Amino acid sequence: MYTYENHMMHDAWYFVDGDTVHMFHLAEPLEGGPSFVGHATSRDLVTWERLPTALRPGPPGSWDDLRICTGSVIERDGRYWMAYSATSLNDSTHEEQYRVQRAGMAVSDDLITWTKLPENPVTEAAAPHYEGMGTGQRKMHHWRDPYLFDDDDVVYQLVCARRDEGPTGERGTVAIARSQDMRGWEILPPLEHDRISDEMEVPQLYNIDGRWYLVFCTLGRFLTPEHAARFGDRLPERSNFSMVSDSPFGPFRIHGTGQIVEHDPGEVFYAAQLVKLKEDWRLLATAKDELGERISDPVPVYADKTGIHAVTSSSDPQGPC
Repeated sequence: MYTYENHMMHDAWYFVDGDTVHMFHLAEPLEGGPSFVGHATSRDLVTWERLPTALRPGPPGSWDDLRICTGSVIERDGRYWMAYSATSLNDSTHEEQYRVQRAGMAVSDDLITWTKLPENPVTEAAAPHYEGMGTGQRKMHHWRDPYLFDDDDVVYQLVCARRDEGPTGERGTVAIARSQDMRGWEILPPLEHDRISDEMEVPQLYNIDGRWYLVFCTLGRFLTPEHAARFGDRLPERSNFSMVSDSPFGPFRIHGTGQIVEHDPGEVFYAAQLVKLKEDWRLLATAKDELGERISDPVPVYADKTGIHAVTSSSDPQGPC
């Protein structure tokens, strides 16, 4: 478990460097002030050592001067690259901190000191594939939570976005952009996946034993009525989901509810991400209860043809074939 005194904890993302896991996380001072990207390391995903702050909002007038949001880290060409999302007072007010979202990049040689690229922002929502101002339940330019996926000579960026066609409540999607130099990005059509939600936050992509798994999170009220009905009277306030495909670009299909960890409907266990440490997959998430906000202890999971599942006393940790 990881906490940050006098701060609210938000999403976290991870980079595994040998037997050390680097966690980058959003923290917001309780007394007020902008959120920033904190940094901590661990060898067991339970005990964490705090390191210097990784990123803060930019100076007044910059594209990221209001609020920094979720990102991801990869290693490429001997350097470390962090994609992150942000908002600006040029486009929003303090009461509308998410109104226009964009994604930028920062680079590091040691995972400690990060330098933002002068080309920032590098991606944002654009026609013909994605909505500008969203038509869904939250009226904003949805373009956040960039996830970097390295595929040989090309890097793909997966982004929480909304497609520009189809029923309003089904437009939540995972946008794709690609680059060869991390500075110039081409916007592509979205991933092909089952359309079940108004938003698909914190998208991630994992290859486990030859299958591809799309992991994301969303609120129960954002689910389509058809998908929400699968929960019966156990519809969660918010939760984490997975879809499965034979290809990294889909089509991704959801099986059953798709929920990774079953929990009480009002419990907060959100923005979960997978970490592979010592050949085992673990799930960590932002949790909140009477103890406050924190990054959870690791939850063991397994993957099968129907998705990612938490290991419970009644589950088969190997999963069905």
